[in-house]
Amino acid sequence: MDIKDIIEFQLPFIKEDGFKNEVIAKSKVVEVEAGTPILQEGSYVKAVPILLNGLVKVVKQESGGREMLLYYIYPLESCIISINCGLNDLKSRAKAIAEEKSKALMIPATIIRDWQRSYPSFNEFILNLYQKRFDNVLDAYNAIAFQRLDQRLLSYLNARTSALNSREIKATHQDLGDELGTARETISRMLKKLESEGKVKLHRGSIEVL
Repeated sequence: MDIKDIIEFQLPFIKEDGFKNEVIAKSKVVEVEAGTPILQEGSYVKAVPILLNGLVKVVKQESGGREMLLYYIYPLESCIISINCGLNDLKSRAKAIAEEKSKALMIPATIIRDWQRSYPSFNEFILNLYQKRFDNVLDAYNAIAFQRLDQRLLSYLNARTSALNSREIKATHQDLGDELGTARETISRMLKKLESEGKVKLHRGSIEVL
């Protein structure tokens, strides 16, 4: 599928004819395997992704080397950190990694501002994305402040299975601890509790959400 077909069938928010022509002329499609970094922490953003399929996670690395999940990028979404850094010529303070094999439309960061000014449909896409990420922050705050850890963990697992369209999650207890900002031992204890309640089944290297 070429970029013209992608615009026609996958990116309905690209409405203006001039916008379509610019996307075809100036962007490119890339495919990456699971585990591939799309955005590196500490580097300047040269291109902003719009995810076409797959799943990408955005994480912040702490001084001790742990990585804490900030948010996921789902199909037809982009990375607000990439957009902000690209618009302001800043180094990224987070990194984005493909959670599974993914395809993205890569837009040069230098033209994002011009497209926002010139094409209302793209500006609306960006504003909606900022609102969605703001809602993500509020949800994360509410979860940390008011939910028990086992509830947070189960909500996270359910969201992950929905995103991957699979009941089985391939992740270690350490991975989950890093993404939820807690210790591996705590995650192991919570998973055993959820298993005893019939909500998950633990396998070697994976977790099945029942």
